[in-house]
Amino acid sequence: MSDEKKILVTLDGSKRAERTVNYLCSFKPFRNRQVTLFNITTPVPEAYYDLTRDSFSKIAVSQVKAWEMGQKKIMTQFLEDARQEMIAAGYAPGNIGVKLSSREKGVARGILNEIRNNEYHCLVIRRKGSANSILGVTMGGVAAKLVEKADSIPLIIAGTREIRHYLCIAVDGSPGSMHAVRFTADMMGKTDCHILLCAIMRTTVTNSVPEGQDPFADMSLQAKRILDDGLATAKEILTRAGIPEDRIETRLVQGAESRAGALLDTARAAECDTIVMSRRGVSDVENFNLGRIPRKIIYASRKFTIWLIP
Repeated sequence: MSDEKKILVTLDGSKRAERTVNYLCSFKPFRNRQVTLFNITTPVPEAYYDLTRDSFSKIAVSQVKAWEMGQKKIMTQFLEDARQEMIAAGYAPGNIGVKLSSREKGVARGILNEIRNNEYHCLVIRRKGSANSILGVTMGGVAAKLVEKADSIPLIIAGTREIRHYLCIAVDGSPGSMHAVRFTADMMGKTDCHILLCAIMRTTVTNSVPEGQDPFADMSLQAKRILDDGLATAKEILTRAGIPEDRIETRLVQGAESRAGALLDTARAAECDTIVMSRRGVSDVENFNLGRIPRKIIYASRKFTIWLIP
């Protein structure tokens, strides 16, 4: 994957968007990539221009039009301020682009169209946008739509944990989880990051029952072998990308009541800042773009940055 591929970052000018800029400034591997700071502005509805037939309405329309121009000016300044902040953090000026687009049929749809019409490496969003977002709701409407629909591109949901470049990758032996490992290797290769490869199984393998005597025990043993092989393969992919072996840890958690809960507990205990997952794991079902475990992780982990890999 080439460094020339761009990262699309959605910003709405809110305080939460400022935290996204902070994330971009803190996450060092982005600094050698091309980044597009993107906003979709909401124009004056066409119906307002039908009011220009009388003098009173003309005044109202002119005021609304002035509001629209003012909003564009504010957003343009916000994006430029973000660009300058990123340059101060170490980004090359030529690697940061700014793009404003007018809303047509919806913000999420506009972002998806931008992805379809251009070559991007990944998409960076936040869980919630402006201060108008409902308190207590983990995901805003636009973010929730993008989580469901932006299934052709790696999606990064910026969190609030301090960036320590310590990533926890969920490994289950599936092709999807290997895609997540390869994306991480491409992004983090030859950096001083730490990686925790985490595999989780609900059962516990015991040596007390000889193989071949208990079908359930045999199934658990087979599952453990698949996960062990997956962890070994993932570690090899990362080391080939230039990540030192002593910065990669593998962990197999057995007897988990909840795989999503165990993954979160493991990442918290290790003080990781990022959780990396495939959209779908071993129970890959056609027409389902997001598996149960990734969905639970996204909605339960407000502070972690989440990488969701197709």
